[in-house]
Amino acid sequence: MGLKLIVVLASGRERDERAINFGAQMAVEHDAKVEILPVYSDSAADMIAMGAAVGATLSQTVIDELLAAEGEVQRRIETVARLVAAKRGAAFGFGDGGSRISVLARKLQPALALARRTALADLVVLAHDQSGDSPMRRHLGEVLLNLGAPVLVARGDGGVAGAAAIAWDGSPQAGRAIRASLPMLQRASSVHVVQCPTGLDFQVNDPHIGRLKDYLDLYGVGIDDVELAEGDDEGAALLSLAQSRGATLFVAGAWGRSRVRETIFGGATRTFLQKDDGPSLLLAH
Repeated sequence: MGLKLIVVLASGRERDERAINFGAQMAVEHDAKVEILPVYSDSAADMIAMGAAVGATLSQTVIDELLAAEGEVQRRIETVARLVAAKRGAAFGFGDGGSRISVLARKLQPALALARRTALADLVVLAHDQSGDSPMRRHLGEVLLNLGAPVLVARGDGGVAGAAAIAWDGSPQAGRAIRASLPMLQRASSVHVVQCPTGLDFQVNDPHIGRLKDYLDLYGVGIDDVELAEGDDEGAALLSLAQSRGATLFVAGAWGRSRVRETIFGGATRTFLQKDDGPSLLLAH
């Protein structure tokens, strides 16, 4: 079992480089293909639609300028991807064989492109720096909640090689995150399980460690230790424990409780995403 098709989201900004770098590193480590999906807005189409809505038309000169600007964004993404591929020792461009990075053309609205390209993706990657942008934050929610694809929110530049931490509460969301992370857990130098007693629901889920251990044993993944987090802020307590174990990868379910409740009152997922430092996040809903 391994990662074979990874989709990296690119918005056309400098922050793309971190996401592309993570994707390239994982392509080499897992002999995988990486598809970079541009999700920047279609300014020309938006302006034309806006003009039609108010009964106005855009001049051909304005349309040409908008199209030229979008073409420049596409070329910028391709330039970064080519440089990163060369640095990581991955092939660039479409073709057969693993360890390959290619950049898809921006032809569809992001929501439709995401639905099509993530349907068979093993993992979707974006940089934590990107997740704070309003459009990318919407894409993150769309991929996790509606499209059901696991997401790696990349932090730092060191990749995910090293120690891994799993936030295990027995929920279906946590289980899906663990299944998606197995290729990375198998390569981890150590695996630590963290739990927050106040966040466990024994009536609905089965958060016992023995069940998790038995499952991971099937894939040759051992648990080094189990730690209990203390504190009123479940997300902060779990992340703090993961950091204390030197984790570069943090695996967790996303929005396991009511999304409305978490939107109003916060929640562990929000804390995971808002924290500026710490390990990269492997999230699934």
